[in-house]
Amino acid sequence: MLIIEGWLHFAPGEIEKFAEAARIMVEATHQEDGCLHYSFARDMNDPDILRIAERWTDEAALDAHLTSPHMAAFGAGLAQVERIGADIRLYNGDEVRRIM
Repeated sequence: MLIIEGWLHFAPGEIEKFAEAARIMVEATHQEDGCLHYSFARDMNDPDILRIAERWTDEAALDAHLTSPHMAAFGAGLAQVERIGADIRLYNGDEVRRIM
């Protein structure tokens, strides 16, 4: 399993311009083969930060996602808003255990 975790930090007010594109992206991604989990959430302490959490069965599933039409549309939408920063990381989840 592959795990992606990270955040996008938008300039004040910019996340609202991007909310519909994010909602569409999540909905479309849930339909993809190999998607185990995909979600975006606003940070509780900073509403201009969008938290990202993903789980994929394997590299092939993630590669298909990254080249999907909805990923291209998402990237185009992201290019239209001002971001302050981002940090998104990919982890190998071979040794995953539930803690709660």
